Amino acid sequence: MPIEDVVGIMSSLVKEGKVRHLGLSEVSADTLRRASKVHHITAVQSEYSLWSREAEKNILPACRELGVGFVPYSPLGRGFLTGKVTDQSGFASDDFRRALPRFQQEAMYKNQKLLSKLRHMAEKYQCSLAQLALAWLMSKRNDIVPIPGARKIEHLKDNVGAANLLISTDDIKAIETIFMPENIHGLRYNQGDFDLIDK
Repeated sequence: MPIEDVVGIMSSLVKEGKVRHLGLSEVSADTLRRASKVHHITAVQSEYSLWSREAEKNILPACRELGVGFVPYSPLGRGFLTGKVTDQSGFASDDFRRALPRFQQEAMYKNQKLLSKLRHMAEKYQCSLAQLALAWLMSKRNDIVPIPGARKIEHLKDNVGAANLLISTDDIKAIETIFMPENIHGLRYNQGDFDLIDK
């Protein structure tokens, strides 16, 4: 069904008072623009973190152009950016990360080198790697609201600490240089598994 038809149906629910706002997940910039012509889209959800920065190419600029909020999921790279995932030994047998290219041993080993550079920055700010990664994300713009996990008290403390962490402009640039997309080893997903990534 075309996105215009889907949004048209959903917009009727807004008019009836059954739905307050409309949001989309993992859409391209073109799809967002088409949807926005039918009804205002309040937010777009998509993966975005230091090691998944595809959103910066097209969807984030489109969101800003159209006044749409952005909700990054997996802001800690599915746990990798916490520094606590070094191999697959801690994964349950049905953990889907086992099949993801970035969580294969060789890719993880190479990406660990990027994390080691980030650790020096975390020491400077006396924070955890997770807090630094989240603070970087929140420094981008105030219309970006990440949704990190909080299954453990430790996670919740990291999240709260990140909200109060201010990173200097120079350090933000340094972090982004470390995690340039071309420095990341392994794809987000296996080829063909996910075809809605914004191009």
